[in-house]
Amino acid sequence: MGGRRQFHGAKELFLSDHYDVQSAHTIEGKCIVHTFKNYTKLENVGAEDYFCRFEYKAATGGFTPDRVAVYCKCEMPYNPDDLMVQCDGCKDWFHPNCLRMSIEEAKKVENFLCSDCSSDDDGKHSHNSAVEPKRRKK
Repeated sequence: MGGRRQFHGAKELFLSDHYDVQSAHTIEGKCIVHTFKNYTKLENVGAEDYFCRFEYKAATGGFTPDRVAVYCKCEMPYNPDDLMVQCDGCKDWFHPNCLRMSIEEAKKVENFLCSDCSSDDDGKHSHNSAVEPKRRKK
């Protein structure tokens, strides 16, 4: 894996077995580190809220887990910073950009069928009311 990736959230931290000594003067404040699952369930994410879904082993340079679920046509893991829309047919999640849809358009979608499901169901693709951003992992 090695380092920060596109799907890592801005508030994502890595649990590690590496320890270091720091001056108390470098501490800016206290934060709350949630599990990934609990973070995605938060109604309001505060400035002190962060999350962790990976553990880094300094001795081996490896991450646990070494695999995560992927979504969308781009097959990227979920980033809670990015809006996603859910297909009413297959229940998979998609980035608006990957669907050639603006964020504004995506927020107005009431019922959404991905291209695979809409070809099965001949266009129940409606753009009427708002959807919430993806806030939970499958």
